Amino acid sequence: MKLSAPILGLIFPRIVSAYWLPELLGEVKTCVVPKNETGTDDTPNVVRTTAECGEHTRVIFEKDLTYNLWTPLQLKSLSNVEFVFNGNVSLPDNVSYVESVVADANLYPGRWINFQGTNVTLTGSEDPKQGWFIGNGELWWPGGAANSANKGRPHFFSLKVDYLRARHLKVWKPVAWVFSMGGSHVWMTDTLIDARSEDGFPFNTDGVDMSASNSLIDGFTIYNGDDLINVSPPTTNVTVRNMYSSGGHGIAVSCASGAGGNYLFENAVVEDSLIGARFKGALGTTCDLSNVAWRNFTIRNTSYPIHFIENYVDQEKGLPPGHNVSLAAYATNFTWENFVGQTGQSLKDGSCISDPCWSSTLGKSLFPILLHVSLRKLIVIAGESTDKGMYLLCADGEHCKDFHFSNIDLKAYDGKPAEMECTGLNGVSGMGIACTNNTIALA
Repeated sequence: MKLSAPILGLIFPRIVSAYWLPELLGEVKTCVVPKNETGTDDTPNVVRTTAECGEHTRVIFEKDLTYNLWTPLQLKSLSNVEFVFNGNVSLPDNVSYVESVVADANLYPGRWINFQGTNVTLTGSEDPKQGWFIGNGELWWPGGAANSANKGRPHFFSLKVDYLRARHLKVWKPVAWVFSMGGSHVWMTDTLIDARSEDGFPFNTDGVDMSASNSLIDGFTIYNGDDLINVSPPTTNVTVRNMYSSGGHGIAVSCASGAGGNYLFENAVVEDSLIGARFKGALGTTCDLSNVAWRNFTIRNTSYPIHFIENYVDQEKGLPPGHNVSLAAYATNFTWENFVGQTGQSLKDGSCISDPCWSSTLGKSLFPILLHVSLRKLIVIAGESTDKGMYLLCADGEHCKDFHFSNIDLKAYDGKPAEMECTGLNGVSGMGIACTNNTIALA
């Protein structure tokens, strides 16, 4: 499958350089977090040291120590503080205990580690043996389907910071859901998340849930079982570049409500994964999203290299009653540029615990809408196959405008040119994109 067409220029604003970087300021007050010598929980010492140290300071976690956060950490109203993680930080290694904490709203604020404020820097160690955030996810993953449905799993980080500088952060085996980014003006570099599992699938190990506008993520390596990143409205002006993703569910944009856009994802290697470049518009809702680009992608052994659907349903929540399934996202000025790679041998991964599989373009994307059509007809419409490198499922031409493709060279798993599937939902055949097997014509 080779596609080529002109691309409209995309302009993304530069990130504002107004971050708290103590190394540029000369000497600053430094405080070291002491280990708890009389108990097991280091969370109180972290809270106390941060409060006593105050503003315009550096808080250090010492090398060769592991700080145990046996209770969730909440640091609010931070201002001009750097946290330096020379040592490791660990969540509890007792599953039933963690579940009991997550179930207690008085103890658990929604994430286990919470930073909130303005001008905060998080600095990890460049020593490969130091500075790890340890989640103990391997204790949870063997649960299979029960793990996927477990509401007692902890989310790891909430970062609600305006002007957050995060660098060299390393996360080891998070249980699920790693970074939730709020605030604005995030500058995140050289991040590593390792959620590889030898026993059970690492369900919902999303890397970043991004709602921080005017942000840049540069240098991100992840081994996991869900999206590397998901960006959605009302977030605007986000650039993510220099990525490596293995085992995951895509470099994703989603749209369920509101308006947003100006997202750029560039320079990515995706391999041994389920999805590459991904868009998911929520079924039964509407939103407006514009100026989104994926470019310079190398994709290897990935089931769906390019996957765009406008009727996504969360498998764990289902379709709410009374939803108008004719509603869909409005997507304008989307670009896919410089893609090379190959599909995967299978259309499933370890997250497939339902029949049909949650990720099935046939089962999930079309069936809720086309209830009046037989299953045999659905197969004809969807045509799900390892021969196909791209799926575009749009509501109609009004909902998908100004789509641009350039230098798309994808092969099927057997080495033949990959095919593509472009389908108008709700019985609509004209989407503004004419797509049949090895040919795509732009409207």
